[in-house]
This record gives sequence, structure tokens and C-alpha cells, in this order.
Amino acid sequence: MMRDALFPRGCAGCDRPDEVLCGDCRSLFANWRSRELVAHGTAQTWSASTYQGVVRHAILAWKDHDDTELDTIFGEVMASLLEHSAIHRSCRRQTAVLVVPVPSSPASMRRRGRRHIDPLSKAVANALCDYGFDAKPYRALASIASGGRSVQQASSAQRAQRIGGRIVLGSDAVMQGQQVILVDDIITTGSTLRQCAQTCRQAGAEVIGAMTLTEAKRVV
Repeated sequence: MMRDALFPRGCAGCDRPDEVLCGDCRSLFANWRSRELVAHGTAQTWSASTYQGVVRHAILAWKDHDDTELDTIFGEVMASLLEHSAIHRSCRRQTAVLVVPVPSSPASMRRRGRRHIDPLSKAVANALCDYGFDAKPYRALASIASGGRSVQQASSAQRAQRIGGRIVLGSDAVMQGQQVILVDDIITTGSTLRQCAQTCRQAGAEVIGAMTLTEAKRVV
């Protein structure tokens, strides 16, 4: 294509020519792991990778440098994560499953100009439908959090203080009696996901679990 000749691209992870995300870098998004997410109840958080090296490079290209060609690939990563996790086995077929993206702050939204988690939540919802569940992506939450230090710089206490009480239910969101799976790009301390889970539970939803592209090294 003329576009590729004029504007050649490289792998978002390692810059290998003519690749969106090469096979070697993509294989690093199959490093599945889980941890407990505790917020007035217990649920599992599953992540597909570790936020370092080429994984970090690829995710930053996607979320902060508008590499939207990664939307499909990272959606496939999340679908694979769902397959290898136990989250979908905890869902009931009699009740709808809402796949809820973790909201970005207003400042991040303005800077990026898009809801970058939406393709991930859509991919998870589609994968759940393939398993026979009544699932849909659902923007139920909003963030009123102010800006702050990056995920790698903020300590657990700082992130908990910054996030606490600043994830709110959207004005038209209805969650009573619904099942919820939370979706995010990065988990560090878990403060954001715990607040999201608490808000969903206060709205009457059952939080089945959470899924993220990657898990960052926690700062204590």
C-alpha cells in the first residue's frame, strides 16, 4: 500500500519492520497471572502480561501515542485471557453480564481524545457471547479523579488516597442484579479496580472479576 511505503511502521514492541505487534512481542501477552481483588467481597483479577520492556513500550504506543492498529490485537489478547482464566466459569447464564471498562480521568480523556479501554471491553463481551452468555460492554462508571503521578511512580498509599471515592456511577447506569466483569489496561496496586468494584456493588451488581492487559510492578 502507498501508505506503508510513505509511512512504514514497525512493531509497537520492538520496532521490527512491517509489523503491528510481532509474534515474539505478542507472545509476552500470554504470561497469564491472577491475584485477589478484595472490596467487600472476593474476586479474581487476571492479567495477560507484565508491564516492562517491550510490553510497556507497546502499551504506551497504544494508549498514549494513538496506535489504534493495536486495538484489534489487544482485543484478541483479552479474549485469550478470558479463555485461560476462570472468570467466565463463574458467570451465570440466567443473568446478563456487563463488561465495564474502568474509566480514565477527564484529563486523560482530553489528552487521548478517545476511550482506549472500549475496544478491550467490547472484545471481552464478544468472547463471552461466543460462550453463550448474554454479555455487552457497558460504560457504567465515571472518574472525577484529578491528575497525579504515573502508575510506576505513585505508591500504594498515594494511589489509594487519589482514587478513593472518585469513581462514581454514571447518571444513567442501571446495574441492580447484574453480573459485572471489570476491564482495564494496567493494574498496579489494585486501588482503582477495588474502587470500581465497590461502586458496582453499591449499585447492586455482582462483581465476578476483573481483567487487565498487564500488571505493573507495585510501588510500596
